[in-house]
Amino acid sequence: MALGRILLLGLALLSSGIPAFPWELVVAFTNDLHASLPRLPALKPYLTGADLILDAGDITEDLYRFTGIPEAEAITEWMGRVGYTAAVLGNHDMYLGPTLERIVAEAHFPIVVTNMRGLAGVRRWLLVEVKGLRVLILGFLGTWPDVYYPWSLWPALKLLDPIPAAREALKVAPEHDLLIFLGHMPLREARELARAFPECDLFILGHDHLFLKVPIWVGKVPIVQAGHRAQAVGIVTLGDKGFSYRLVRIPGEPKPLDRTGIILAAIIVALLALIPRG
Repeated sequence: MALGRILLLGLALLSSGIPAFPWELVVAFTNDLHASLPRLPALKPYLTGADLILDAGDITEDLYRFTGIPEAEAITEWMGRVGYTAAVLGNHDMYLGPTLERIVAEAHFPIVVTNMRGLAGVRRWLLVEVKGLRVLILGFLGTWPDVYYPWSLWPALKLLDPIPAAREALKVAPEHDLLIFLGHMPLREARELARAFPECDLFILGHDHLFLKVPIWVGKVPIVQAGHRAQAVGIVTLGDKGFSYRLVRIPGEPKPLDRTGIILAAIIVALLALIPRG
């Protein structure tokens, strides 16, 4: 009788996608780095050694270096050297315009945007096998008007509603043991997405620059975020013994933004907003 119960439990675990053996997966992540190049070396010790290294967008662009292509190239090259597993694009990344397609193509890590159509090189999903686990990663960029990006630079690009885009991807994606979302969107939109997919094991979020010391739980889905401008790293441990999360603050302050640059950026954004989205 006891053996029968054990066999039934094993079958239930296998059918639910939960690994039926002791396991632990360490996920280190960043978000909203905004090309903060001087601070990157301090992040590296907290990233290397993790089983997965992920980023939730706004890698390349900030208001201090408005449309800085050399900085975009430098930070993506650094991420490749460190060994990032995947990243999603943020709205500020889109300000690079068509150059972004080259940067995506040259990056030594996949860019995953499940709900984007029309940008060469991005993937709709990524399957990673690590420690005997199949981890499916989906990425989402928030949609207009919640997340603004320069539509005039991307006339052929489409951003789909994340929820149906995720459902479509999950229909065709391979079988997996764990499901991770990377999202660049407001927390409100992330909550809606998490609520629609209770099977999501981890939701790494960017955009709001929140230093979340504890996860925001939507049902059983943990949403985490690690500040902005390379001031923190998030470290999540998933395993058969449960879930843990810590936010590691990096000493020092980022270089203050040039107020002239901010004013110029605001003017350009306002002008772009006047251009019809077509």
